[in-house]
Amino acid sequence: MRIKQIVLGDTGCVSYIVLCEKENIAAIIDPFDKFEKEVEDEIENLGNPKIKYIMDTHTHADRKISSPYFAKKYETEGIVKSEKTKYQGLKIKTKDGDIFQVGDVKIEVLFTPGHTPDHNCYLIDELCLLSGDSIFIGDIGRIDLGGDYREKSDLMFDCLRRLEKLPKETKVYPNHVGAVHAISSEKTFSTIGKEVESNEALQIKDKDEFYIYMTEGWPPKPDNWEAIVEYNMKG
Repeated sequence: MRIKQIVLGDTGCVSYIVLCEKENIAAIIDPFDKFEKEVEDEIENLGNPKIKYIMDTHTHADRKISSPYFAKKYETEGIVKSEKTKYQGLKIKTKDGDIFQVGDVKIEVLFTPGHTPDHNCYLIDELCLLSGDSIFIGDIGRIDLGGDYREKSDLMFDCLRRLEKLPKETKVYPNHVGAVHAISSEKTFSTIGKEVESNEALQIKDKDEFYIYMTEGWPPKPDNWEAIVEYNMKG
């Protein structure tokens, strides 16, 4: 199993390719508009594996997706998304615990609502967590881009309690890295153990205190986030 992490220029956003080297089969996770070439170049560098799945962790509010482009190009059966998604295009709906096989590589769906109601994390061979916007390095995803803040805060709280129970050595690969997203670390991956020890959000064990943390002191919302969400739901 190989995970290719693609940091998209100075945006701090990250796309992923999960590859089964034995069978030369891969999945693309969270590709974004205007960065298709970066993904395609990496696919070529990896030996042009067969692309079996296009997968999104959630409905993004800061960047337009290119998942429909890749799903059409590689003739998949749609985009892998949570059953809670409002995406209107062709999709493969997931439930918590679903397994997707990419050759010998197992991708397990962990339904982790909070940042968005349709958020999935993807656990790769029980070794690596594609954490989307649930856990960053030293931070977590915001909850103030639509919906009921209290409900989303409580869901995020429960999501973190679940993720922190994964083995400490589980590697964490987030959707955003670096200072551009007000994240203190310039590292591009972490572990569950490190985040449990050092991530301030994971230290809070009271839901009321956590709600205060999640609703105060956050950076400005992304420009045109509502229009981006609408675009990403159309397909």
